[in-house]
Amino acid sequence: MTDTPLTQATVLPGNLLRRCHQISVAIFLRQCEAHGLTQLQYIILCALEEWGEIDQITLGRHTALDRNTVAVVVRKLEERGLVTRRRNPEDRRSMLVTLSEAGKALRHAAESAVLATQEAILAPLDDAERETLCRLLQRVADENNSLSRVPLHHAGGG
Repeated sequence: MTDTPLTQATVLPGNLLRRCHQISVAIFLRQCEAHGLTQLQYIILCALEEWGEIDQITLGRHTALDRNTVAVVVRKLEERGLVTRRRNPEDRRSMLVTLSEAGKALRHAAESAVLATQEAILAPLDDAERETLCRLLQRVADENNSLSRVPLHHAGGG
């Protein structure tokens, strides 16, 4: 008996990554339900805490998110009082985003739920397998970064 096209497709690395992403999102939403945060909102809060006030385009570069996604996520965070936005006085076309004290407090409050999410995602693996998986995923992400529609720009990397 030969494998069917669906059986063959389900074991392709891209499909496995897609499924793992779906699972990751579901676990994150469940763990962070009390905080009302999505993965994208959390990463934006983290970036703003690290970088301080930053324009939306640069924020997208540091989080590997396209400008439309950044705009939507930032708008939702702003509606909740977690960030503030203002026109950039040096470039009236751009918006500067700042983490509010409420946003910083929420990010810190959600940190244990985010760590619990990572633990749940990796639960099927032992410590050595976890380390190997994370190392390999980092390598795949880093070495294929330039192939992304929205490559990640690391600190100091434009």
